[in-house]
Amino acid sequence: MDRRGRRLFLGINLAAVLAGVAAFLLYRSLQPAPGSDTHLEGAITRLESYDLFDDMGYLLKPNQRVTARLVAPGRTIYDVSYGIGPDGFRVMPPEPADPDACIVLFGDSNTFGIGVQDDQTYAWQLAERGKGRLAVYNFGIGGSGPHQMLAGLQSGRFQKILRCTPTHVIYFFIAEHIGRVTSRLAPWDPHGPRYRLGADGRPVRDGNFDTRPHDPPPDLDEGILGWRRLIYGVDRFGTRAETELTAAVMVEAAREIWRIAPKAEFHVLFWTMVDDKRLDELAHDLTAAGVVVDPVQRIVPDYRRHQLRYVIGRADGHPKPMTHSKIADYILRQIVAKRRSADASSAQPVGLSHAP
Repeated sequence: MDRRGRRLFLGINLAAVLAGVAAFLLYRSLQPAPGSDTHLEGAITRLESYDLFDDMGYLLKPNQRVTARLVAPGRTIYDVSYGIGPDGFRVMPPEPADPDACIVLFGDSNTFGIGVQDDQTYAWQLAERGKGRLAVYNFGIGGSGPHQMLAGLQSGRFQKILRCTPTHVIYFFIAEHIGRVTSRLAPWDPHGPRYRLGADGRPVRDGNFDTRPHDPPPDLDEGILGWRRLIYGVDRFGTRAETELTAAVMVEAAREIWRIAPKAEFHVLFWTMVDDKRLDELAHDLTAAGVVVDPVQRIVPDYRRHQLRYVIGRADGHPKPMTHSKIADYILRQIVAKRRSADASSAQPVGLSHAP
């Protein structure tokens, strides 16, 4: 095929792609938005409540109380306020001077605690259950992904806040984070940190999402059926390339933690609603790198079967206070306490480990 023929071929394919995008957008625009009468009010919706940063994209402004009301026709689903501390993160109880464990929590709105009061987040409840012996940091950011965690560690933002050496680092993962790492599922995050895979398989910082034109949206089926998959709405898991990048970003974040705290445990709470090959690939990549994956079935055994018992409601799928309590209990009993028990056993003199 000569140069003219190649140009014609590329032009035809580009036109087909653009037509597919237009058809997809038209299709979606004609669909009734579920819960469209439900809307969010309060300072949480105002741009002036946020600051932009090159390292992480955005954070809520420090030293403020942020109101948030989710309203449906004839009722209010929740009406809460979020305390934001001097570091730009959700307020926490006073930190003990000499803690037995230093627990760092990363994640999105589930960790931040959308829809619940300050003392109802699993971060706050974990600190309370520690009875003054646990230092707990809540670095949850609504709408974020693992790329924000890595960017903040690489810039030193989180390390400047920490006043103890991490013993446990826990990331709350949902399937949508795969799409957020590439900005495919995060239109609210135009200035977020962009990463690409380097030749060695490790993530390389590549500016921000808005520093150059966006990459084309990935074909989620990696073949001709990709647009069909988009049209039918199965668009949250991504391609193998996306899961590889997501895993690499999370593993690199673990490396940053291990650099400052070599003995820290890094756990990922794998809060996923279905089984999927992409999620299996991601879990495999994390486990192979020494990151512990804790599936939702282990944390709240019947969550998948009875999700509505554990979320705020049909109009909002964030954890309700009771679910935050269960997550706090799991972290305390199955992560922190087990580490303490293992440390105590390893410290015993030889010959006493099996003593009655």
